[in-house]
Amino acid sequence: MAEKDPKSPLTTSAAYDCMIASWQKIQTVLDGTEALREAGTTYLPQHANEIQDVYDERLACSTLFNMTKITLESWVGRPFSDPIGFDMVPPKVQSVLDDIDLLGNDVHVFARNWFKDGVAKAFSHVLVDYPRVPDRETRTVADDNAQNLRPYWIAIRPEQLFFASAEIVDGVEVLREVRILESIKMREGFAEYEVPQVRRIILVDDETGRHGVIELYREIKSRKKKKDWEMVDTYDSSLPVIPLVTFYADRQDFMVGKSPVEDLADLNIAHWQSTSDQRACVTVARFPLLALSGGTDDNQELVIGPNRWLWCPDAQGRYYYVEHGGAALEAGRMDLADLERQMSEYGAEFLKKRPDRETATARALDSAEATSPLQDMVMRFADALTTALHYTAQWLNLEGGGKALLSTDFGPEEITPQELDILKETRKNRDISRKAFLTELKRRALLADEYDIDADAQLLEQEAMDMFGGPLPEGDGEGAVHEDNTGEE
Repeated sequence: MAEKDPKSPLTTSAAYDCMIASWQKIQTVLDGTEALREAGTTYLPQHANEIQDVYDERLACSTLFNMTKITLESWVGRPFSDPIGFDMVPPKVQSVLDDIDLLGNDVHVFARNWFKDGVAKAFSHVLVDYPRVPDRETRTVADDNAQNLRPYWIAIRPEQLFFASAEIVDGVEVLREVRILESIKMREGFAEYEVPQVRRIILVDDETGRHGVIELYREIKSRKKKKDWEMVDTYDSSLPVIPLVTFYADRQDFMVGKSPVEDLADLNIAHWQSTSDQRACVTVARFPLLALSGGTDDNQELVIGPNRWLWCPDAQGRYYYVEHGGAALEAGRMDLADLERQMSEYGAEFLKKRPDRETATARALDSAEATSPLQDMVMRFADALTTALHYTAQWLNLEGGGKALLSTDFGPEEITPQELDILKETRKNRDISRKAFLTELKRRALLADEYDIDADAQLLEQEAMDMFGGPLPEGDGEGAVHEDNTGEE
């Protein structure tokens, strides 16, 4: 789509050009097997000297183990396992949350999809819009209520917003222009078709004050090869801002970010390629080759099957099958296993708590708080939701829209078998106490929340008294041999 025609409203920004390749790759992986097959050699290279028919067959038999989608769904599900909380939201704003987009989606469903898109693509947007009315300046709230007019949210995928500019005003980043690629439905007779449209929103300062101006452009028929666009409509917005909210999962610059799942998508593509090679090798290895030693090519067809016999002109000749040794297949299987382990560990890393880099200075005197990367993203998303509520309130001529609250308590971190073995070995070597060992097991949900370590220690002590007539010997019974009151082991 990238255009650099200064006369075309479809001209893209440098930030968009920087991000589009990443978005396309991630979206292809998320779309699954069919999308990767459609991409062909982009993500499944054709081997040197591999004939086209063989490549096409290999591509058609390749399937994707979509760990990227599984991991993304797992991350997104955690903060939305409970309903979104709201604080001090005005009743008028609250009344639109049950159908926030005028498409039947409540704010919880809409926000989940917004968060998912932002995490997948590094950032994503929402435009807080209002139905267009010709006499907006003279209308009253009663007029809007009579016609059931109210603000609504529009999801804007990052691929749609192909140009944006901003400036810093009093230390705050203020949008000055955005251009969004839309698609509108048109009808001609019985036919219905979609027409691309560019929505340009610019923030202007004139004698009436600061306000937004919306311009709509559509492609027109032209005899030239290049696309021509014309402005088909323009109107003013009463808001003194461009009501576009951008949620950054990982911001690196204005409209530039690093997708949290991009590295995982690369691993998934490597797994896709390795799976394709492995299945091709298995297919070849499944069929042994019949070889002949001492024969000659007499241009006769060799038929193999029941009620047939084979002969060789050389008395010392022989027929035999040549089969694959299997070493290469094992190496391929191990490569797939390693990639699957890396993908699994990648997803778990985003749930592990790390020192809070953003607020470490402010909190240093209070506590050693730590957050996981996923918790960081959820907190940023709550801020984006709050901003969207604020713009909604502005459309309703209200002072504030309240605050959105999302849970960042995702439960205990999952423990891997390797980590459990380390804990066991550390306890066995008595490098940590029994209480420290059990505390870690409880934190990882291997023990019930109601389990009381100190109370359990008292029960163990009582059991020792009952069984051995004295306190539990050093070692807590680990590998120790005790004698009961009868003197028997």
